Amino acid sequence: MIQAIASFLGMIIRVIYNLVGHNYLLSILLFTLLTKLILLPLTLGQIKSTKKLQEVAPLDQKIRDKYKNDQQKMAEELTKLYGEYKINPLGGCLPLLIQFPIIIAMFFIVRQPLTYITQTPHEEIVQYTKDYLGKEEVEDNEVSSNEIIIAQEQGIIDMKLFGNVNLGDIPSNVFNKDETKRVSKLTLLVPILSFLFSLLQNRLQKKSTQMTEDQQEMQKSMNIMLPLLSAFIAYTWPITLGIYYLFSNIFGVIQQELINKFVLKKNDKKEEKILTLGKGGK
Repeated sequence: MIQAIASFLGMIIRVIYNLVGHNYLLSILLFTLLTKLILLPLTLGQIKSTKKLQEVAPLDQKIRDKYKNDQQKMAEELTKLYGEYKINPLGGCLPLLIQFPIIIAMFFIVRQPLTYITQTPHEEIVQYTKDYLGKEEVEDNEVSSNEIIIAQEQGIIDMKLFGNVNLGDIPSNVFNKDETKRVSKLTLLVPILSFLFSLLQNRLQKKSTQMTEDQQEMQKSMNIMLPLLSAFIAYTWPITLGIYYLFSNIFGVIQQELINKFVLKKNDKKEEKILTLGKGGK
């Protein structure tokens, strides 16, 4: 299933790649922006769902306390509560559930650009690998693990970034003992920036969400673990994947800032007006 998703997403990247004059970096940037725009309605729905859950949190807790010894009755009352306030308890998870297979598919796409982006026939990729390794027979893992190098050396995909940096470089190879595999120290900027923007995005999301003390404690660990995971992946994989994460985090920061400024503040003003009218104000 993931490979099917990777094939579909790779086809989209290929269309973009052809439209922008075979600029791989720009293709990844535009693809990341496109996925963010497609997921925007779901993201807004997630925020609204989370806000509604916060509003009914006291009623939710009251039901849980009242029926803590009767799980069936508790489930019935919670379903009734969510139905009354038109809340989908899974609404906050939907964007994450959709993003997860996209992220996993990107691992395949970045590692095997000939298979998923240029959609080069497998027999040709195998022959390229045999020629590159100087072997008559090659294993499947040798074929997949060398696609980036072959794509670059054969000029099938232009992976040049700037100077001696290219999109197939792996930042961890900065410290490789083999000088032939060592890459520019500039590649370390990708995992560093990915970590910082992921951290900033989490901070902005935290500002827009009111949490209980338990939720805040849980969020503290998530606020550091997710940026560290993002940095680790960007450090150990070709910087194409790190740049995808970086662009995603940058767009996420911009998106969250706009949501905080124009969506949440607007909703807060509406709620304040309703409360004022309810108290007999003008």
